[in-house]
Amino acid sequence: MTGVTLMGANVQKSIRSLARDHLGGRKIRLVVLAMSKDENPKALVLVFADGGDQPSLAIKVGLTAAASAAVRKEAQFLSVVAQVDPGRVNGTVPRVVELREVGSTALLAMTAHPGTPLSVDYHRWGHTSRAERVAEDFWLSAGWLVAVAALPVVPVLACGWADKLSLRWADHGACAAASAVTEALEQRLLIERAPGLMHGDFWCGNVLRAEGRISGVVDWEHALLGGDPLRDRVRFALAYSLYLDRHTPPATPVRGHPGFRANAWGDGIRYALGGQGWYSALVREYVGAGLASTGRSAQAWRDALLLGLSEIAVLSDQDDFARRHLELLAELTS
Repeated sequence: MTGVTLMGANVQKSIRSLARDHLGGRKIRLVVLAMSKDENPKALVLVFADGGDQPSLAIKVGLTAAASAAVRKEAQFLSVVAQVDPGRVNGTVPRVVELREVGSTALLAMTAHPGTPLSVDYHRWGHTSRAERVAEDFWLSAGWLVAVAALPVVPVLACGWADKLSLRWADHGACAAASAVTEALEQRLLIERAPGLMHGDFWCGNVLRAEGRISGVVDWEHALLGGDPLRDRVRFALAYSLYLDRHTPPATPVRGHPGFRANAWGDGIRYALGGQGWYSALVREYVGAGLASTGRSAQAWRDALLLGLSEIAVLSDQDDFARRHLELLAELTS
């Protein structure tokens, strides 16, 4: 097992013990699939049994106290989802196998799902330049979000991003204007009840696809019962847009997107909000459908995306990433 330098010997031993406890006497192989890079990192360990090519378990490990708290929150949420919907959204939501504590470290063993993250296809050469492939990504995600939003959960109140933005970025020059804009956006988009289950970090890296369908959705630590389902749709669109020019040299036209040239951070979002091509039309239709499904005007799609920038500026664990979204919000609304 490689990539576990942040884990102590006791934690590494406990990972193996946890895997063996749930896989009997089978021969196991452990692979660290991901090691998050934020201030409170988590590792994801996939457990393969008897030489199989599909993992039998996924074990998430909190590498700091705050990260372990997030792991415990995810375990609690997944257990609640299983109670609300025993089918776990057609089997796409992980099932908790065991939450184990090793000192202050939380280890969460879950069922593993087959499939490849949409982000893998996203970064394949030419994928995001082809309208039909991008549309498939968007509408597959939309179908899953519709199913999730239909689950019977108790609604919660609006989040109040304007106040939270002011608290986090009080010393930033763009904060006052961004907070004022956010408050106005919230007033325009507020709904009396938020009817769905919200994932909270719904981007293509957390969505698995197999055989042309969504086979799993992972990383539920930011989830909310009764959250506004529009937020997941907006997060997906913003994250997808952000990296459209990822593989394009600066000052070069972005393949497949007329009028879009790679230049500065956030240009993909600028293009989605202001472009005239097929991609902007797709984003408009995708977000607009989410608004209409909850009784709001589809014409407010741009406002919804701007409010999504504010949410990321509040919630992102990476300060530089959050700050860039704050500044982009201020720029786009000035």
